[in-house]
Amino acid sequence: MGRRERAHPRVASPPMAVTHGQLASPALVDHLRKAGGVMVMRDGHAVAAHFGSTATEVAVCVKRVGLAVRSDLAVLDVTGAEPRLASFLADGLGQAVPSQGRARRIAGTWCCRVASDRVVVVGPWSAIAGVAGDHPDSKTVLTLAGPRVGQVLADVGLQNDLDVEGIREGWFAESPTLLLRESAHRYLLVVDAEQAGEAWREVLDAGRSLGLSMVGTEALERLAAAPAAGIF
Repeated sequence: MGRRERAHPRVASPPMAVTHGQLASPALVDHLRKAGGVMVMRDGHAVAAHFGSTATEVAVCVKRVGLAVRSDLAVLDVTGAEPRLASFLADGLGQAVPSQGRARRIAGTWCCRVASDRVVVVGPWSAIAGVAGDHPDSKTVLTLAGPRVGQVLADVGLQNDLDVEGIREGWFAESPTLLLRESAHRYLLVVDAEQAGEAWREVLDAGRSLGLSMVGTEALERLAAAPAAGIF
């Protein structure tokens, strides 16, 4: 296997049921453009790189809280009998297989063990897109980052008392959700694409009094590369 193939956990051709979907609905991408998002193409998908100033958006995340729509990501929902699923995960992740209720990140791809017989994989399109063929859009991921993120989540009714790499399924904006705590001040929220606009608006409304602002992927990448990456 060449270097490029080893760059991401191997998720190709699992002998189980797989649901695959784009994470940002076209309607929500249009909202991002109208909100001032400067869009770039990544792996064939429109992504909000920034909303005018990456430096300002980094400061928002450091001091308050930023909200990003992650159309740069793809998702797989993999189900199967526990022994087969465990074997599949061990083959792709080695010693990094997460226990139930936990997640592990390998080369920018998260593997979330939501049940003994089910995992949700979230990562770049280049890592996992195309594994299950063409399917309708099904999910949207939002990233929230900043010291006030816990209060925003609480205000929309999401329990966020998770350890880092902890996950919890719930219900938000009339959609089943998956909440993942990536780091001390950063969470991923996965919702159904059909309800993504409503989820986005609810988070924006709840965070307005706390100084929440939209941010792009460039700010998140800069934070992840900073010395304080363990916080973000």
